[in-house]
Amino acid sequence: LISSLIKGFKLPECSKLCRASVSTELSGVFPNQTMSDLSRRKADPTSSVEVRGWVKRSHKTGGMTFAHISDGLSTDTVQVVIPRSVCSSIPLGSSISASGVWKESSGSQQECELEAKEARVMGKDADPRYSTLTPDQLRKALPLRARSDNFAAILRLRSRLALATHQFFQDANFVHIDTPIFTANDCEGAGETFVVKLDGDKDSFFGHDVFLSVSSQLHLEAVTAGISRVYTIARAFRAEKNQSSTHMSEFSMLEVEISLCESLDEIMDVAEAYLRAMARTLLGAFHAPTEADARALGAYSEMSRQLAESLTKIEKIPRIRHSEAMRLLKEEIDHSLPESGSLSRSAELALVDHFQGPVFVTHFPADQKPFYMKRNGEGETESFDLLCPFVGELAGGSMRVLTREELERQCPDGKLPEALKWYAVMRERGKPPSGGFGIGFERVLQTLLEIRNIKDTTAFPRWFKQCKC
Repeated sequence: LISSLIKGFKLPECSKLCRASVSTELSGVFPNQTMSDLSRRKADPTSSVEVRGWVKRSHKTGGMTFAHISDGLSTDTVQVVIPRSVCSSIPLGSSISASGVWKESSGSQQECELEAKEARVMGKDADPRYSTLTPDQLRKALPLRARSDNFAAILRLRSRLALATHQFFQDANFVHIDTPIFTANDCEGAGETFVVKLDGDKDSFFGHDVFLSVSSQLHLEAVTAGISRVYTIARAFRAEKNQSSTHMSEFSMLEVEISLCESLDEIMDVAEAYLRAMARTLLGAFHAPTEADARALGAYSEMSRQLAESLTKIEKIPRIRHSEAMRLLKEEIDHSLPESGSLSRSAELALVDHFQGPVFVTHFPADQKPFYMKRNGEGETESFDLLCPFVGELAGGSMRVLTREELERQCPDGKLPEALKWYAVMRERGKPPSGGFGIGFERVLQTLLEIRNIKDTTAFPRWFKQCKC
């Protein structure tokens, strides 16, 4: 099937058309200049320039209003000089449109400014004092968050991180998969799922219990039965009744699955390469707007610098078995351990401090990990957690169980739930050895930018008792 839009084109011509589309299709769509582009443009008194944005600050001198305009696309602002005869009132916080001449500025704070010939107020702000609002106030006034300079910078950095993530995996020939939000299973059996039901309908819409997805892993595994490298950035939902700074009910997960793979080290190599690439993207100062946003957040702190430096100085992130991690915590770090033998967040951060940077902990005891993880003959799983500064566990992954018999044996009570029969059938249809990992997208931002509250990494956070818009 070929779309009528490209019928008649040869494949090379289609490729050229796709490459050119970004630069040509949008040219001329927006009549106004972005502040980032205009602030780097030399004075040109012969051309007409239009800007649109919000008044971040202003002052009046004589019959002139000097308004600093932001479009929210970068930290850059442009000074617009507006005579009273052009527009009598330019309120702080209002959105405006102005056009005129881009000329050299007589002031010392900017090289050029826009001398407005036309200007109009597009929308007035009843209370523009965003800088006085605390982070906690802005968490509860979600529609206003983007007007805060700090939150706007976080959202721009998140957007660049998402683009860099897709670029990283596309360059490595991974295929992006859109995984379902509705699912018949709880991936890890944690029991913290949201149930989907029709309001007032006694019968299930799907004919059986359906939940909001807690993970895309099982569905990605199904795709690896025919496509060997896949990934997704998908929404995940957990019904945890927790209001701490580390919990949200809805978040984004980067999940990666690789088949035709027999080594846990290969999976860890991909996770490590991804972390290094994202550190370069957000902390490497290769992209001026990215650097400006990071500096606006104070992200070039000592901890962020140490993380960036540790990733560039070491050839590989250290990899230690869980048993060795427990020994280090007890004998060298002198950190108290729970009787269960599991790693608490404080223990994870103690190991990070000990290694002065990220560290992989591998081969967790089987009773600490989900049923789908491959096990060795020593009661351990072929699994790993990637521990990082500030957040503790950043990523978790494993090799997957290869045969149906092993899968059923490792299920709780030795019985495979009806909703997972399809997952077991894959093992009888030529599914090769595979492994994968998941990384909380918001936690990557927390790790690299030292954002203390995970709710500040996304535009519309949802958590226990908080979902108002």
